[in-house]
Amino acid sequence: MLTLHAGALKAKLPLRGSGTIALAGQFPDSGTHFTFGRVAVAEPPHTIRIDRLPLAGAQLPADLLDAFARQETHNPQLGLDWLRNLAQHALDPGDEAVLYTATAPTGERVCLPMREGRDRSAHALANFYTSLYAPLETTTNTAALYTALFRHLASQRRRVALTLSPLAADTPHFQTLTRALYAAGWRGLHGYSCFGNWYHPLDGADWETYLASLSSRVRNTVTRRTRRFLRDGRGELAVLCAGDELEDAISAFTAIYNNSWKRPEPYPRFMPELLRLAARRGWLRLGIARYDGRPVAAQAWLVSGGVAHIFKLAYHGDFAELSPGTVLSAHLMEYVISRDGVEAIDYGSGDDAYKKDWMSRRRERRGIAAYNPRTASGAAQWLARSLRNALLRRGADQADSGAAP
Repeated sequence: MLTLHAGALKAKLPLRGSGTIALAGQFPDSGTHFTFGRVAVAEPPHTIRIDRLPLAGAQLPADLLDAFARQETHNPQLGLDWLRNLAQHALDPGDEAVLYTATAPTGERVCLPMREGRDRSAHALANFYTSLYAPLETTTNTAALYTALFRHLASQRRRVALTLSPLAADTPHFQTLTRALYAAGWRGLHGYSCFGNWYHPLDGADWETYLASLSSRVRNTVTRRTRRFLRDGRGELAVLCAGDELEDAISAFTAIYNNSWKRPEPYPRFMPELLRLAARRGWLRLGIARYDGRPVAAQAWLVSGGVAHIFKLAYHGDFAELSPGTVLSAHLMEYVISRDGVEAIDYGSGDDAYKKDWMSRRRERRGIAAYNPRTASGAAQWLARSLRNALLRRGADQADSGAAP
């Protein structure tokens, strides 16, 4: 038995084994008691097998490879190649990329690509490069599988805290994962906003129709700035998909990014390797704008499954007055609509104002966080969050009661 204190709250809980955990607290000087409930800690059913597979070099079952391939057609970020590049070039020291699978006796399974930290936390295998994360499923009957997997992470792996993001808020995954976490004994569950995702379904529109759908301000800006940029043959626009010029284009992209307004890449090998991977897979649309022969703007787009994903863009700060980013964006828009015949354009993560100029719709990307009360640290974090929320509610109630009618 372990007694924990989190501010004014106190809890007693067993350290290991099955049973229940009773958590309760009291505010000092108020006499008010708060009960946070009982947490079932039964061991996972033996009929569901849990496997932990290293992402690098693991021999994955055929159905899991097929599931990765299917998801990749919707978004390259959901595929195995993307995740392996992320794991190899964009993790911090001590982090490990793994695949957790839960398999039913019938062979149906779910899989969560995860990043496990030195602090015994578990997170979706994602970071700021990621605009969408999703589990893999070979069945629609996922509730018991997810519950068993999350229970394993809590009781066997003894992960302290867990986060899953960025998830599409408009899919069943969000609710299914939340319910499974609660059923597995995780507590302090809360959703949080990650960012907005701006996109535009073309509905069969060609380039001229799409351009006409934009505001007159944007249309006039594109026409005027493009004419100025290309005047007298000083400006040049190119889109590379692969080939002998790729390495020179990657070097140009890196040089432009390093001379832009953006902060330096914390993982400098990730983008060059991603561009090479995208070229091999046929996803890459790497736009380069040159002025007087000098690279001044670059954008990395990925085209897959009929969608153009705008992934990374930058322009050289010394050439901002030429609007090379706007000119290159319009050129790439025309390229993917006219040549690739894409059905939609996705502007990735963030609510940057300029994205509204090009896109027509916004959707939310959200995350889920939870704590493991089977561990001392997880229980303390849960209790601290519960206390903070209770104090906030109490303060809000007092403010409401003191407000003038």
